[in-house]
Amino acid sequence: MELFPQLKKERLLVKKNTRQTKESAIHFQQMLGQKTFATKIAETISVGKKVVDTMNQEIGKMLVEAILLMDRENISGPDYAPKGDVYKWAHQPGSVFIGDQKVKISRPRLRGPEREIEIPSYEKLKERGQFSEELVTKILAGMSGRRYEETVVDAANAFGVSASSVSRHFAEATGKQLKAFLERDLSKFKPFAILMDTVHRGGAAFITALGISTEGKK
Repeated sequence: MELFPQLKKERLLVKKNTRQTKESAIHFQQMLGQKTFATKIAETISVGKKVVDTMNQEIGKMLVEAILLMDRENISGPDYAPKGDVYKWAHQPGSVFIGDQKVKISRPRLRGPEREIEIPSYEKLKERGQFSEELVTKILAGMSGRRYEETVVDAANAFGVSASSVSRHFAEATGKQLKAFLERDLSKFKPFAILMDTVHRGGAAFITALGISTEGKK
């Protein structure tokens, strides 16, 4: 006798889920306007590469700013043990190339007895091709394997910046920041559809999942 109330409860739940799915589909189709669902799906998939590029820029920016801070600290020394007359001197807007894209960053500065001291890694990063597609691919692979701190250190070494014990805390802090960025809580995202595709980069293949919410947001 106790099975019937449970069965009734399950049927009501199924009906509720079915109704919500139909309502979401109607709402989604209204947002598409005259375009067919298949056309919208094709457009969304074509956006996949752009989504990956945007993520690369965000991750690349975080890594670049960490590399510059490491480089500055290796030159000036930590705050508790500065080297000579070199000292840290504020930040200002700057830009670097990540792949073929120019990205704005916050550039740390150094000051000597008579003039500003250039940070070597920044001079390299301003040149197109230094932060190459090959390096971007290696970074993506490192992020996919959740090797956050190791990826920060490898990226710094690629620009001649030794992640020494002095700058280790920057690598650790950036690793934690990357982890938080890539492992964000998506529990509030209500998916209507999840589209999966493969993006090829530098001989490596990365599987991407692009979600469309019940409100039509990607």
